[in-house]
Amino acid sequence: MKNHLIVTAAAALIAATSASAGAQSTVAFSNDPVKVVSYSLQPAYAVAIPAYASSLYIESTGKVTISFVNANAAPATIVRFAVRSSKATELIVDKGTFSQGARITHDFSLDPNVGTSPQVEVEQVTFADGTAWQR
Repeated sequence: MKNHLIVTAAAALIAATSASAGAQSTVAFSNDPVKVVSYSLQPAYAVAIPAYASSLYIESTGKVTISFVNANAAPATIVRFAVRSSKATELIVDKGTFSQGARITHDFSLDPNVGTSPQVEVEQVTFADGTAWQR
C-alpha cells in the first residue's frame, strides 16, 4: 500500500509539472500580437556565363518567404522581422495594412551572409491605432 501511494504521488507530480510547462509556453506565445506561421528560404547563388576568354558571374541575392498572421484586433501597419543564423542577422520591414486573422505571405531579398538555416522572429509591430509592441 505504501509503494502504491508513492507511485501515485509521483505520477501526480509529473502530470502537474508537464501541465504547467505546457501552459507557460502557450501563454508566452499568445502574447505575440503577430505570429510567423511559416517561412522558407531560397539561398543566394552565382551562375558562371562564358564570355569570350573569361567567365562572367551573375550573382543572385537570396530570398525568404514569410507567412504571418496579426492576432491583434487593431490592424498592423509595420512589422519588423529578424532573420537570424549563426553567421548573421538581417532585419526585414514589411509595411501595409495587415488585418486581424488574415494570413499575409510576402517575399523579401536576403543577404547571402545569413546562411542556409535561419530562424525568423517578429521583433516589433506598429498598429494603426498608434500602439506598438516590441520583443
